[in-house]
Amino acid sequence: MQKRRNRILAEAGELLAHGGIEALNLRDLARMADVTVPTIYNLVGKKEDVFLALAADVLTEIEARITPTDDAEPLTIATAVVIESTQLFAENENFYRAAFLAVEELDQGGQHHDEVARIYAWVEALIRLGIDACRRAQLIRGRVPAAAMSQLATRNFRISCRGWAFGHYSIDEFRSQAISDLYITLAADAVDTFHARLLRNISDITSTPNNAPKINNMKRSKRGDLT
Repeated sequence: MQKRRNRILAEAGELLAHGGIEALNLRDLARMADVTVPTIYNLVGKKEDVFLALAADVLTEIEARITPTDDAEPLTIATAVVIESTQLFAENENFYRAAFLAVEELDQGGQHHDEVARIYAWVEALIRLGIDACRRAQLIRGRVPAAAMSQLATRNFRISCRGWAFGHYSIDEFRSQAISDLYITLAADAVDTFHARLLRNISDITSTPNNAPKINNMKRSKRGDLT
């Protein structure tokens, strides 16, 4: 059953990548996955559930790639979600654009709102790891609640992702914008030395749009290795 479910989602990803949201219908999906439509309903659900399952798999993949070492620099941990997600998206931009837009459409249409909320709560939790790391290292003062900072960072990331998905800017511009927004969020509560460092980083990014920081002191899981 798990193999069939995986095959269904793999073929759904192919349909999304090549034709967008409109290309995914259960009859074509069943034919490509060599199953019946009732099997799709039993193992995954309706078309909307297929979208949500694909989105959940994307988040699982991002999380698998984020494995900080004990000596990982706090700011590296804070930017890991942006770096790893945009690197993943760059591997198959057509699919990831379509997957994101499908989830956004569900949210805007009021369907599966709770499930979509859980997806973004997961993103927020990953961002919160970096904010907490900065707080433990006493780089931020703690005057602004960490929950408020992670919520703001998640909203900004979602806005940047939407701009990329609609083709307003490239994946590199998406990455730079999302990292700049995260730096600005951290700067709001940063100690003086960290504040100055964040401002320098923001200046570097804005003066050189594709000058996104690289990940250091991070270990990729086997699942996260690029092939």
